[in-house]
Amino acid sequence: MKNRVKITTLEWFLNIIYPCYCKGCGKIGEPFCRRCIFDNMGENPPFATTEDELFIRVSACGMRVDVLAKMISEYKFLSRRHFARSLALYLFLVAKRFFPDFSGNSKEKYVLVPLPTIRRHIRERGFDHIEKLTREFSAISGIPVVPLLIRRKNTVQVGSDAKTRLKQAKEAYLIDSKVLFDKKSHFILVDDVWTTGATMRAAGGVLEAELLKLGVKKKDIKISAIVLAKNSGYEF
Repeated sequence: MKNRVKITTLEWFLNIIYPCYCKGCGKIGEPFCRRCIFDNMGENPPFATTEDELFIRVSACGMRVDVLAKMISEYKFLSRRHFARSLALYLFLVAKRFFPDFSGNSKEKYVLVPLPTIRRHIRERGFDHIEKLTREFSAISGIPVVPLLIRRKNTVQVGSDAKTRLKQAKEAYLIDSKVLFDKKSHFILVDDVWTTGATMRAAGGVLEAELLKLGVKKKDIKISAIVLAKNSGYEF
């Protein structure tokens, strides 16, 4: 069965008054239509690695270039909230390619864990762009969201060098003790961009430490990561 992005009556009406044009083909409808997503995946292929000490798999929809870069920047910095669904569909199509039996009915107990955004940025943009992206990702895939991580520090990483980003990231996250979760789940951390990987690794490290504390053996811990794009010059 195909996963389609549904358009509500309100969105259909708004498209008449304030039409939304696809960033790829320019047609009225979604900010990035399914056809253009597939076209862009051909020009800017998604990729993944399983050679990581912490993560079972790390995947990205592509490099942060061209249309994908514009979509992410406008969504993140210009508060284009309506971009979330198209970007979530992009994530889903890539996840289906790299994660075995990726669905809400999978025998593998996948859960989505959004990386929390700095509170000041949420106030400036009017919304948590990663939380919204992850919720849309969940709606399309049928995989539940488990907001396990909370921010302890509100340090801004943009513009910092790799060493500084790693130090900041290690102090950034805590596990939310009020959130219930199945420790046998396959946790997929969700973020928008991979630069040095410090943010993802810090978040994954905090989650791994919590699972070890709960008695899960290291060999049985399942943590992966997925991002919309990877900045050039940095590897997984």
